[in-house]
Amino acid sequence: ESVVPQIVVADTRRAMGVLADVVHGHPSSDLAVVGVTGTNGKTTVTHNVEAIALRAGVTPGLIGTIGARMAGENLPLERTTPEATDFQRLLAEMRDRGCELVATEVSSHALTMGRVRGTRFEVAAFTNLSQDHLDFHGDMDSYLDAKRSLFTDYEVGTAVINVADPAGESVAGSTVVPVVRVGPGEDAGADNLELGPAGAVFDLVTPWGSSRVHAPVSGRFNVDNVVVASVCCLAAGISFEAVVAALADLPPVPGRFQRVSGADPVTVIVDYAHTPGGMIQVIEAARELTSGRILVVGGAGGDRDREKRPMMGQAMSAADFVFITSDNPRSESPLSIVESVAEGVVPDTPHEVVVDRRQAIGRAIAEARPGDLVLVLGRGHEPFQELAHGKVEFDDRMVAASLLAEARRSANYGPGTGSIAR
Repeated sequence: ESVVPQIVVADTRRAMGVLADVVHGHPSSDLAVVGVTGTNGKTTVTHNVEAIALRAGVTPGLIGTIGARMAGENLPLERTTPEATDFQRLLAEMRDRGCELVATEVSSHALTMGRVRGTRFEVAAFTNLSQDHLDFHGDMDSYLDAKRSLFTDYEVGTAVINVADPAGESVAGSTVVPVVRVGPGEDAGADNLELGPAGAVFDLVTPWGSSRVHAPVSGRFNVDNVVVASVCCLAAGISFEAVVAALADLPPVPGRFQRVSGADPVTVIVDYAHTPGGMIQVIEAARELTSGRILVVGGAGGDRDREKRPMMGQAMSAADFVFITSDNPRSESPLSIVESVAEGVVPDTPHEVVVDRRQAIGRAIAEARPGDLVLVLGRGHEPFQELAHGKVEFDDRMVAASLLAEARRSANYGPGTGSIAR
């Protein structure tokens, strides 16, 4: 009989990442890995880091919610942060294909389950914390502790932390890693901010330098994301001049505050906001773009944190009209989910429950008047809707664009009619 060598470990998950790192030749040692954690903003920050690096002549890789990308090739991923063995294999492939910097989202699930064990992070960033994933973590303290572990349990060169968020202040106080504090009056931030239809103009203040910059982004929260991404790139070794030059040409991030309307009397924007905090931020950003009403379409996902569902209804109440609908109901009854969300709607807030998502988007466009803005929230870039019987094709951007096209063909559509597609 042959003898198979065995290594007995106390925690398989903790060991798996370390072993995968060894098997693939310690890829993070040859890369500037920028890991971004937080409830909201991870995708936007990592995409901004990738865009800045590319413009600066640094070959980037990307890993996150929308998928992976290396050498211009897009690769689908099953989850935001891949399993440990897949993660190290991806890093190794990026190294072998000439990548110099990798921007990766680091989810709380990934940190809890050891998916990024064995990785050295040149930069680790924290964006913010609001309620999400309590079905997995149990409570907010455990959720924060998972995020915090990136800054206490890993080899990190520089920490970039948004201390304007109270949770960020807590994280900054927990780590012995050199920290760049981001926020008003801190090491880095955006001063003298002016927000307008063409984007944001502000003074980018950093330990590496300061400059008046323009970035084609909407909303204070996206300015915060730009600052965090800029500091991550600076901490990774990209020059201040190159960062400033790149900000003027930042490309849009798929499904993140993405405008799908054209020269329409009604503006329609799709966003991935799927937490109470994220929804409030997006609604506030929309207020800066129109003097008309804000109409929101949104709901909550099934088989996920049930406690936040009424909170989602409460958050959407910051709009002028709310259409509560299905998100990704998964195995649950869509009606029961939307009813839970509706329980949180602030009294006297105009709202409708429309379980079918396509119909809900159509109702919002139909209810809108010239000058109004429709926000379709919760799913962003996702091309499929997850139902009990499986996935069906459903891209909010495509659906909204199609419904707008139908509205254009309607005799009632256009400025001065008082409504569109009634």
